[in-house]
Amino acid sequence: MGHSLLGVLSLFLLNTFLSCGHTELSNRSFVMLQHNWTQIFSGEKISVRCEIQGGGDTQWEYEWRTTSSHQPVTGTNTAPTHNEYRLGTASVFHSGEYWCKARADLYSSEWSDAFQLRVTPNKPRPRLTADNTTITGKGSVALICSVDNAAEWRYDWFRRTSASYVAQIIRYNETDDEISISEEGIYNCRGRRGDTSFFTEDSNLVTIENRVSHKASVALQPDWSLIFSGEMITVRCEVPADVLTEWEYEWTKPNSTTVPTHNEYRIVNASSSDSGSYRCLAKDKKNLNSTTEWSDVVTLTVSERPAANLSADHRAFPVGGSVLLTCSVGPSSPGWNYYWYRGEKTSEPLTDEDFKSNGQSASASREGLYWCRGGRGDPVYYTEYSNSVSIHEIVHNRAAVTLQPNWPNRYSGETVTLRCEIQGGDSEWEYEWTATSSHTPPNTNEFRISLGSHLSGSYWCQGRLKGARQNSTGWSVPFTLDLSNGESISAAAPRPVVTVSPSWLTPGASVTLTCGVPHPTAGWRFYWYRVYLISSFQVPRCPQSYPHRMSPMDILDEYRYELLPGSNGGTEQNSSVIQGQTKSAGYACRAGRGDPVFYTDYSEPEWVWSGDSYSSVSVTVTPDRVQHFKRDKIHLTCEGNSNKLRLWMFTRDEVRLSECVSQETIPRSTWSMEDLPSGVVWCESGSELSNAVNITSAAYGSENLYSTSLSTKMVNSCSDVGETGNLSCVKSDEGFYKCEHSGVFSPESWMSVKCECDQYEVEKESPG
Repeated sequence: MGHSLLGVLSLFLLNTFLSCGHTELSNRSFVMLQHNWTQIFSGEKISVRCEIQGGGDTQWEYEWRTTSSHQPVTGTNTAPTHNEYRLGTASVFHSGEYWCKARADLYSSEWSDAFQLRVTPNKPRPRLTADNTTITGKGSVALICSVDNAAEWRYDWFRRTSASYVAQIIRYNETDDEISISEEGIYNCRGRRGDTSFFTEDSNLVTIENRVSHKASVALQPDWSLIFSGEMITVRCEVPADVLTEWEYEWTKPNSTTVPTHNEYRIVNASSSDSGSYRCLAKDKKNLNSTTEWSDVVTLTVSERPAANLSADHRAFPVGGSVLLTCSVGPSSPGWNYYWYRGEKTSEPLTDEDFKSNGQSASASREGLYWCRGGRGDPVYYTEYSNSVSIHEIVHNRAAVTLQPNWPNRYSGETVTLRCEIQGGDSEWEYEWTATSSHTPPNTNEFRISLGSHLSGSYWCQGRLKGARQNSTGWSVPFTLDLSNGESISAAAPRPVVTVSPSWLTPGASVTLTCGVPHPTAGWRFYWYRVYLISSFQVPRCPQSYPHRMSPMDILDEYRYELLPGSNGGTEQNSSVIQGQTKSAGYACRAGRGDPVFYTDYSEPEWVWSGDSYSSVSVTVTPDRVQHFKRDKIHLTCEGNSNKLRLWMFTRDEVRLSECVSQETIPRSTWSMEDLPSGVVWCESGSELSNAVNITSAAYGSENLYSTSLSTKMVNSCSDVGETGNLSCVKSDEGFYKCEHSGVFSPESWMSVKCECDQYEVEKESPG
């Protein structure tokens, strides 16, 4: 209790003394690091010191305080009372502010200013650089180990010969951050400081190579800097011979995932990804940091597979001549050999004697279709096939347009053939046509057309040898089709003219028909027809009490044509003979030719007359004579086997027809006529025709053959002639008759001879 009181009293007296100004301490304290380092790192051994300004030899006792998480506490770790506060191994927990003050007996200094301590958690890593990474010959390079606040550090230097070897220290505790070396190797450095040697992290590695006097070079085998897709090439790294050194190689090349270490890099199937720059160097296998210099860059270009190009100085050559062919490959590149082909691309290369090649040129003296391609390397790499070139031997053939059939006249609607004929030689030709008409001919040697006005114009043709289209005959002379000028081609075919001979029949005699056309032998065949008259008018009743008049009427083309037997295919001759004609009939013809058949129109009918009646139909003339004066009244009576009666009269200029339906038991009708012109009349009833009667009409005052007996000579007597049946009448008396008076002749009239036997006598002589 006494001692406590005494202490309190002492402090009181001291404070009183100080406050009263009687005693004042001038010493100041301050905190500082043992080492004057700018930055402290975790793991370093550090301590702080409390320094007394002007403290002299005074025996001081010290007191410490701090804001760090490493607070001084009572016990074994109680903050020291001496001037050095040893923190041990620094950590981030030591970061903070530190104060100190000193005491001597009853006297004390003020607390020092705060000292800020910061501890960085990670060690620093130096950066090693070199002014050159290659030592050439006996030269050297400088290495610099860079770390912040370099003066605070000392440096250790390390070297190894390869990445797999352990590093060896070559310099220790150096004060300089830069050294000079003359050996190749892999180098690194570190910093150190403090009494217990705190170390930085190891620096980065720097490889220093020693370049030998050799320089590598890149060689291509084959030596082609431009190659093509699919080719094979070898890239080789070459070093001047050195028998004492075994090399390993390093490459830089495009699009590489693996870097070869041998001296050859083989590209087996080149593609665009192999294009680019190549270089290499060689390393001593015993000392990989001993290398050659890098080679110069070699650039390799890979293009698409090229196609050859074939050209010719001419496309045609004369007999005994030749054509110069040139094969080239682009883009230009060396090493090509050339292969030549004729005909198909897949054929074997040419070795013919008539084909002489020299490099990329060749002389061809045989016509045909030629190709080429280039090839190089082993195995051979081929280009695409070239374009084809067709060469041919010059021919002297001429082309001509012909019209088939070769008829003098042709008509619109006929089918004809235009043909391109090439004179001389039997080569195979291709044909070409041109025309001024609206028709476009096909490119064949011939074509068929149906003649019409739209085809009028000129036609040319030419031939080209197959496989040598440049070898042409040249265009022919123009062939002109003109359907308007009426010369060789007419707008319409002519109408044939048929003639009959004789025009009046003699029983049992033949009738000759003749069909007339221009140029009857120009391919025509002739067709023969039986003609039937047609009337489409309404038929009146026949009058019973008096005759009626016959009026003229035109019935142009009112015919029906029936082809005669044996005339289906036509006849080559323009005449035809009809045997055994007995009845009156009309005939016509027409002509046809070509394929398909082109027909003319039907001819106008011609008639052959028979004065004999071979049916129950008859016509009678009253008065009963064949020649009449124009003002005579003539009665024509038609008697038949059908109630429908027709009376026909053929004159020079017209056809007259009168028809009616008879009401009599025996069909009969009579027509009365005046001013009857000359002509032939007959009667038709049902399907039967009567005899024909020739009527001649003459004016008054002219000579007239006036005899009823001239019309028909009838003999009623028969001789007993046995089995032969010959009659005693003379049929040769038939014919045209006329008379003459004072040098003036009457018109002709036909006299028919009709032989009849007495019915009783015929029956009497008939057998049985």
